[in-house]
Amino acid sequence: MKTKNVALMASGIVVAGIVFAPQAASAAPEANSYAIVDARLAALRGTQSPEAFEKIVDRGGNVQALVDPDSGEVLAAYTASTRALTPVTPGCTTTSACMTSSTGVPYGYTGTGTRTGTWKNIVRVAAGDRRTSYSASNGAAYNYSAGVAVSWSKPVTVVKISR
Repeated sequence: MKTKNVALMASGIVVAGIVFAPQAASAAPEANSYAIVDARLAALRGTQSPEAFEKIVDRGGNVQALVDPDSGEVLAAYTASTRALTPVTPGCTTTSACMTSSTGVPYGYTGTGTRTGTWKNIVRVAAGDRRTSYSASNGAAYNYSAGVAVSWSKPVTVVKISR
């Protein structure tokens, strides 16, 4: 009986955490999420000549490549059309774009590009190591140079981050 009560209590805590936790950005996959990148590289594997993917990698830029870690051989590659902000898990770093909610939950993103979503009750933002723009649900846009961190006097719902 005691085990059953502990299991019920644990289930209740998990459900409460899901219901009452601040909602982060939409869970919909971004254009260059890891799953999409991995799927595209898997589809390209075996269809490109070594010269083709070496040329892509040598050209540089926003390249995604599949490499054999034992030999260092490139197995597939493509030039991504968009760059993506990648979540920092957990929290933020000194170089990431960072938003902090009124409850203290940090949302950090590294890299460059644009990410849309809904981050509610944001009271503090930081640009990290790059110029970063935050757009709010009220239509306001906030642009901060690298290294700038600000606290807002009231919570804001952020709907887009660009850097």
